[in-house]
Amino acid sequence: MPAIAADETHVPTPFRGDDPASILSIRYDDLSQVLEAVVLEAGRSDRSRGSRAQPAAASHIIRASNSHYSLEGNRVMFSAFEEDRNLAVLIAIRKSLEAVPDTLPLKMLSRDEQLAYWLNLYNVTVIEQIATIYPETRLKRHYSGSRSIWDQKILKVAGVPLSLNDIHHKILVPKYRNPLVMYGLFQGFAGGPNIRPEAFEGPRVMAQLTDNAEEFVNSNRGMHRRDRLMKVSHLYEVNRDLFPNWDADLRRHLRRYADDVYQERVKSASRFAPSITNYGIADIYNGYKGRGTSVSTNPAALLGAIRSAGDDGTSAEGHFGPTSYVANDGAVFAAGVTPYLQGQSQYGGRFPIHVVEYLKTIEERRRSGKEGEVSVEEIGSSSPE
Repeated sequence: MPAIAADETHVPTPFRGDDPASILSIRYDDLSQVLEAVVLEAGRSDRSRGSRAQPAAASHIIRASNSHYSLEGNRVMFSAFEEDRNLAVLIAIRKSLEAVPDTLPLKMLSRDEQLAYWLNLYNVTVIEQIATIYPETRLKRHYSGSRSIWDQKILKVAGVPLSLNDIHHKILVPKYRNPLVMYGLFQGFAGGPNIRPEAFEGPRVMAQLTDNAEEFVNSNRGMHRRDRLMKVSHLYEVNRDLFPNWDADLRRHLRRYADDVYQERVKSASRFAPSITNYGIADIYNGYKGRGTSVSTNPAALLGAIRSAGDDGTSAEGHFGPTSYVANDGAVFAAGVTPYLQGQSQYGGRFPIHVVEYLKTIEERRRSGKEGEVSVEEIGSSSPE
């Protein structure tokens, strides 16, 4: 089908246009530092599901999950932002991004630089908004209605009041008309595209989005088949404007990023049902930081079970040493979070069982050495593939 040209007619005036020859770029070192500290990468999904949910010892509260989605997708340590100084850093970064167009009109940037800017502003705002309601675990009620964090005009960019939905549907979708954009928009819940442990950057934003697309499409969160019916994430319905010929466009798009097995399953699917949802918070603790006992609930407790960068992770007693910290505008963040995790026996009783299983699964994936491939797509390719 013919490519669908971007239409900026209804994009707010300050955000129209771009400069293809621009050599200007925005640096996001501070945001990347924060994301590296609080985002735990899960690796590519193996389409496994959580074990049968059981209550914790001496408790009737069930905190595990046997859903299709509990063992995949990156997680954020939202509990770190219960520390006021850490939240202040996040707010400061959001405000600094919000103010960029006051001194550097976005039309002076290339399309890729603008895209990275909007994705980063969107994501840091989502994390900030969810941090203010944490440790609430079910986010659905915050995503609709008069007090929806998605519809409130919580930002002002170049003098224009904006909501998160404005950035998504009134700027990014009409300006880019590329389905890859949806994979860069963190939703805060476990059923959505991954938040990366790094900021988006103009020169490689398309490679970063392609990586997110491949992870999501090849996960249970993105799609899974039941008989000939292909169940897909409801986020494809939310982004339906990017798939105007729904069946053909979505089928082609999914086949482009699916692995060999699912390419065939997508090809032979009778229809697509955008019914996959999981509004549970994409938090490492799922809002539960303890097990109802006296175990540690310190926001940095989880980092004690993760090796820090440049450190073999051991102390004289054979346990992980103290977490490293770095200063950032007067606040501290746990630094150097890496995917090297302790074995299950070393977790002890420190974390709820759903956290233990999630971390153990990540560890096993990493030991398997499986890596995904990343391809690059030019943003100028605007057909809904």
